[in-house]
Amino acid sequence: MALQVVAVACDWGAGQPGGMAGVLGWYHLGLYYKHLAWIEAHHHCLLPKVNRSVWVETGPHVYARRFEPWLAFAEEVRQHVQTLSPAEPILFLTGDHSWAGVILPTLASRVGTLGVIWIDAHADFHNPATSPSGNLHGMPMALATGLNTHRYHPVPDNTWKLWESAIQATIQPSNILFIGLRSYEPPEMELIQAHQIPFFTSEAIIQEGVKPALEAAQALAERCDALYVSFDVDVWDPSFARGTGSPAAGGLSIGQVRSLLDELLSWPKTLFLEVTEINPLLDRENQTALYAYGSIRSFIDGPSARPHLE
Repeated sequence: MALQVVAVACDWGAGQPGGMAGVLGWYHLGLYYKHLAWIEAHHHCLLPKVNRSVWVETGPHVYARRFEPWLAFAEEVRQHVQTLSPAEPILFLTGDHSWAGVILPTLASRVGTLGVIWIDAHADFHNPATSPSGNLHGMPMALATGLNTHRYHPVPDNTWKLWESAIQATIQPSNILFIGLRSYEPPEMELIQAHQIPFFTSEAIIQEGVKPALEAAQALAERCDALYVSFDVDVWDPSFARGTGSPAAGGLSIGQVRSLLDELLSWPKTLFLEVTEINPLLDRENQTALYAYGSIRSFIDGPSARPHLE
């Protein structure tokens, strides 16, 4: 099967610019290392027509920053994902995690039962009325599930109506698994517990290893038609992975994440992989991108290059 690479080179959902450069940097890495499988993949690069002015202007929705331009580009992303073959593996490189709120519902409408393995320090289950920052990269799980209807603080009606219009509730809570969780707010954990969504904190993985998380992932795979693995690089500890905009202390090591991904990416049902939130403007010598590139290379190289683990 031919790999499809979809680069969503836009970072409007983040708290600061830089994720766009993180996406485009993958092309440098693939060519620098003369990575044949990367070069031969079918590449799709989605770039917004306007970028700088979106960051300069504050916008009218302070509880959902840059929401209107985000929605316009999100429709372009949705339409493009609709044209892809969901039967072939797809690597999504996204400038921030908000775009999963568009990609997940679009894929879920085409593949039957989609399981989501969210490897991230954050739950990303906010809405504009619970988010402490108003940044959309903290809201994709709420967009894809429609679960978060809490109103913890007042939000203007025009913002809330726009938010409700963007929700595509296609992902079921029973088909979600969180791995590496350690930075979240009370309304997010209330949702996770109320819907009995399994989660493994970074602390649990550090203490118990990756096996329990992989067993939960295997159980999810058995009841789903396809898996979407979303890998936010802030799951790593920021002591070495500095190139991300929402670092959280107490993260996982390179070895722990590699152990997870080596197994998950070897499964036939893992058709979709997302790598997100790399910001080289905050990094040192682009190290975080290099770690990520090495960690998911087996997915780029294809099934024959993936490890066969017992």
